[in-house]
Amino acid sequence: MRCGNGLPPSRPLPVADVSLPLSDGECEQLFAPLCKAEIIALAVSGGADSLALLELIDRWRRRPGRPRAIVLTVDHRLRPGSGEEARKVAKIAGSRGLSAKVLTVTGAVPTANVEAGARDARYGLLTTAARACGATHLLTAHHQDDQAETVLIRIQRGAGVFGLAAMRPAVECGDLTIFRPFLVLPRARLAATTAAAGFEPVDDPMNRDPRFLRARIRRLMPTLAAAGIGATELAATAERCAAAAAAIDTATDAVIQAAVVVDDLAIARIARADFCAAPKEVRLRLLSRLLMAAGGAHYPPRYRRLAALHEALTGASEGLRKRTLAGVTIDCRPAEILVYREAGRSGLAHHPIRPGVPLSWDRRFRVALDADAPSDLTVGPIGETGRTQIDLRPRGVPIAALMVQPGIWRRKQLLAAPSLGAAALACRSLSVTASQTVGSRLAVAPLFPNYGT
Repeated sequence: MRCGNGLPPSRPLPVADVSLPLSDGECEQLFAPLCKAEIIALAVSGGADSLALLELIDRWRRRPGRPRAIVLTVDHRLRPGSGEEARKVAKIAGSRGLSAKVLTVTGAVPTANVEAGARDARYGLLTTAARACGATHLLTAHHQDDQAETVLIRIQRGAGVFGLAAMRPAVECGDLTIFRPFLVLPRARLAATTAAAGFEPVDDPMNRDPRFLRARIRRLMPTLAAAGIGATELAATAERCAAAAAAIDTATDAVIQAAVVVDDLAIARIARADFCAAPKEVRLRLLSRLLMAAGGAHYPPRYRRLAALHEALTGASEGLRKRTLAGVTIDCRPAEILVYREAGRSGLAHHPIRPGVPLSWDRRFRVALDADAPSDLTVGPIGETGRTQIDLRPRGVPIAALMVQPGIWRRKQLLAAPSLGAAALACRSLSVTASQTVGSRLAVAPLFPNYGT
């Protein structure tokens, strides 16, 4: 087995009794991909699964040459007592000689789509903190039962092969690997491990709340298992779908390399002939990746909307036709398709920019000012106001794409449009660069949201 490459064990561990705690030998196999890491971060909520992760990593790390482990726990603020639960996790970690950080979700508590909102907030905090600690891997305790539930949720939503691939054991998330070593294990083995360690896990009532889809599906699992559709079978389906999805992504990579060009303005262009020549599943995946890269979204649009866009593009007649989806404009011309960011109803955000400190703006551009630049500037879209101030109209650039280029502003005055190489007459000495990152995002198949990158 290769080590240090972020890859999981290739086969499930042989298990004779699902009530047995995990052994040290099994830990060696599960965590072998981490053997060359220097620092790893553990996501520990205080539930039985994540406490098993803490226990097992604590045992595994005690051999010489093992990475330093840092425990990250999130106070999600979704119910009373969540802060005390997070502090309890930190105390348990401290008793094992592990450093721990309590991360607190700020802002309004979500009242709609609670599961997705809580997940995004949690992963945003975890990935940011893991990077700040210098970790190369963020470990979560998702297991085979979680994987099976995820497959059923995706079926309920009408997902295709990428959705049914569900959670991947190891996913590159920028400079951080999200690693799920327990996807080959049933929940019962982790619970047994936690009990054997003497831990008292947190009981989260959300896990049984019928308002949430996952909780409703969890209640159905015993009935499905009795009919032969158990966690093992569903997880095996996910594994096979992941292999098929990987093959489609490989074919999509080839089309991107051969036929897609992303210019300095973060406009992606693909010849219609090349697009239509690709197999349908590749075209759909290409559209999904283009939308995520150009729009900066964490997740692809629902299949129904993506399929409608695909139908419009492949059935379009000669002439200009525009569509918008997922914050992106798809500009279908006779010979080529242009894909670029849509301003949207609420417009794009302005962010302060510090001299000498590069800023990722709108997940499309990396903008940087020289260290001696003024400190009262912001980065925001050029918009109609900025376009008229600097009188910008490059040949062949749609006005809508021009409006969403990054601009350097001082209050209501546009000083520079770095992606266009333009500056106000009085600001010729302002040194600023903007390099698009859409091309690099497009080149990497999105399997997990790139939180914090």
